[in-house]
Parts: sequence; C-alpha cells; structure tokens
Amino acid sequence: MATTNEKPAKGKRLQISKAQQLTMLEVLGASLILGTCIVISIFLIKYIKFNTKIIGAKNEAISSYSQSILNVGICGDKDENGRLSDKELKDCDPNTTSLNDVQNSLRFNVLEKIAVNEDLESVARKRTGDCYDDQGKRIDFAKLYNSSRSDAERQKNSQMRKICSALRVIPDALPAQKNTEALMASLNQIFILSGWEPETLQPRDDTVTSDIAGLGVIPVNLRMEGSAPVVLTTLDNIEKSIREFDINTANVEWTNSGISLQASADAYYLTDNTSFETTETVYASDKARKAK
Repeated sequence: MATTNEKPAKGKRLQISKAQQLTMLEVLGASLILGTCIVISIFLIKYIKFNTKIIGAKNEAISSYSQSILNVGICGDKDENGRLSDKELKDCDPNTTSLNDVQNSLRFNVLEKIAVNEDLESVARKRTGDCYDDQGKRIDFAKLYNSSRSDAERQKNSQMRKICSALRVIPDALPAQKNTEALMASLNQIFILSGWEPETLQPRDDTVTSDIAGLGVIPVNLRMEGSAPVVLTTLDNIEKSIREFDINTANVEWTNSGISLQASADAYYLTDNTSFETTETVYASDKARKAK
C-alpha cells in the first residue's frame, strides 16, 4: 500500500517521463525537418548546377552558330559585340548585306580578293561577251551589285560578277553537278592540244564513291597508242589541267608504233552540300555519363 510521500514522487516521475517524451518527439521532429531540408537543399544545388550546365551548353551553341554566320559572311554584326542578336538573325539577308559589313569573312575574301587573283586569271577560260559593254570594256558588276535596287537585280549582278572574274576558274576545276559530256569534251580538248586523236575515250560503268563528303566521282576509261613524245605530252597536259584527274590504274606497253596506254581515271564534281546538325547530350555528372 502506497504511503502519502510516495504519491507526490510518483506524480513527479510521470511528469518527467512526459517531458522526456515531448523532448524526444521535438528532437525527432527537428531531425526530420533538418534531414528534409538537407535533402531538398542538395537536390536544389544539383538541379541548379545541372541547369547551369544546360544554359552554358545552349549559350555555347548559339555563339558557335553566330560565329559560323559571321565567318561565312552571310550577314554582319552591326553592334560589333561578336554575337548576333535575335533581331540581327531575323533580318539577316545575304542579298542585302554589303561586303563592307562582312570584312575578313569568307564571302568578302572570295569576292574581293580571290576574284581578282592574277594566278587564277592566268588559267581561266576566256570571258563571255556578256562581260563587256558595247565599247568592249569590261563591265564592273561589283559596282552594279552595290547599286542594285531589287533582290532579282542584285542576284543577277552577283552571278555575273562570279562569271566575269577569276572565280570562273572554280566551276571549271570542280563543277557543281555531274556532267559526263562536259568532262569528255574537256579531255578531248586536252588531246587536241597535245596533237593526238584519242582511240577510245568513254566513261566507265563503275560506281565509284569518294571518301570526302560532298564530292562526287565520274570514272573514265581512256586508251592511247602513239609515239612516245605524243603520249608523254598528253599525260603531261592531263597533269597540268586545272581539272583534277586521278589515274587509278594504267597498263603501258611498248609497241612498234611507240607506246600503248590503257588507263582508268577518276574526275570529280560537287554534290549537294548540306549543313550537318550535331546533338550534344549534357549529363548531370560523370556517374550519369558512365551509366548511359
């Protein structure tokens, strides 16, 4: 049977026990809140860090895209900050962009420097009559291009500027389309200049592809039989030709009349060239990259 003194002591112990329970609950609750905050903080830090990587990759892609446009000379950087704004990209039109606005670009160097290159001019074919006025003076299509008032007029003058300058060598050396008949005519002209009439000159039926993107191949067979000087002169003129001819195989025989040569060669032309799109994946960590 409990005494009178035992009752207050028991009540105190009950109060202390409840206080301990409340304290434990408070500590447990605070720990849960603290743990949750730490987990959320770590998640937010990782999330912010990952998004920073994405934004950085996007900015780098935009800068590279802008730099490519500036390097080619499609349009110029009006505020000269090294990067095209959304408005500049929207208003970008190479037909209305002056060459003065794209100095040191590929377009400027081609149209202002290569177009007047004397070395190219020395091996270029003769200009057409459209390059001269009624008095026989060369027309300044660069000046006409800058003073053009419409896109159609500007485009026409730009094309004539290429045809009437040293740039006309480029399509002669590497045509923009497959034209077997023109290739045969070019070879025939080389043979005529060499003083030899070809016995056999025809395209091969082989399907040949190039390892270089954007470059097409026209396979050709040729057969020559004549004196050694004539054959060697012909081969030398083929080598000197502004158009590239790669002789893959050749069979040479000495005959009573001189040299008999059978060869297979490849000539080239430009195929449709398109821009290549690349995709870059941004990973949150090296662990995520390895787990791919």
